[in-house]
Amino acid sequence: MVKTNGSIVTSVPSAATNTGHQQPECNGEIVDLLVRLGLLKLVSGISAITEESLPETLKLNLSRLRAVQAQIQKIIVISTSILVFRQILMSEKALVNPVEMENRVVWCGKEVLVLLDRSAEAEVEEIVEIMSGFSRDGEEASNTNKLQSRKAIMSRMLVKSLQAGDIVFERISHAVYLATRGVVLAGNGPQGRKLAEMALRRVGAVDLTDRVVAAAEILVAVATVSVNVHGQWYKYLTDNM
Repeated sequence: MVKTNGSIVTSVPSAATNTGHQQPECNGEIVDLLVRLGLLKLVSGISAITEESLPETLKLNLSRLRAVQAQIQKIIVISTSILVFRQILMSEKALVNPVEMENRVVWCGKEVLVLLDRSAEAEVEEIVEIMSGFSRDGEEASNTNKLQSRKAIMSRMLVKSLQAGDIVFERISHAVYLATRGVVLAGNGPQGRKLAEMALRRVGAVDLTDRVVAAAEILVAVATVSVNVHGQWYKYLTDNM
């Protein structure tokens, strides 16, 4: 996904945008619940999903699950970029007007999203180039040293924040996990979307709700089919745990 020599490195096709219909919430039945949460845990991992890491009942869904994992990691990268960009703007007091600042943050998120959609092998430097594309009355345009210094700071902050164990990474990863879990358990209707929005708003990434919903929809679809086909086997396993 993004080359940082760190945690987020997966590079596979993105998940589809949506399933095109409203999906049911988890009915609370133990097999349905465990399969949904098990799939969510799989795609939330840092290491790429492999055929060997999947149970026999899910091996045919390898490409779909890897695509969802890539989408979730992309959401984490974008959310982290937004957070770092916001911190830079605030520390430099580059934009005094709160509305203008928020508009600029939204712009940054959209541009990084376009970049990652276009290139699965995007470099941190490419994201930094987007993030550094603001100036204060054209001041930085004539101050090369200041611009390069800002880019270096942004790059260090972004790379650090994308490392497993970093407090920013853990905070954002957890928020994305909670957002996805909300849709996986409550469905892609109003309640599920509300839960996703609440979780993403905590890290300033509420604009990525549609992306989270799309990823969760695929998990629910895979879980539903798997339970329908292998439900008796799953029940046997849970009864003998």
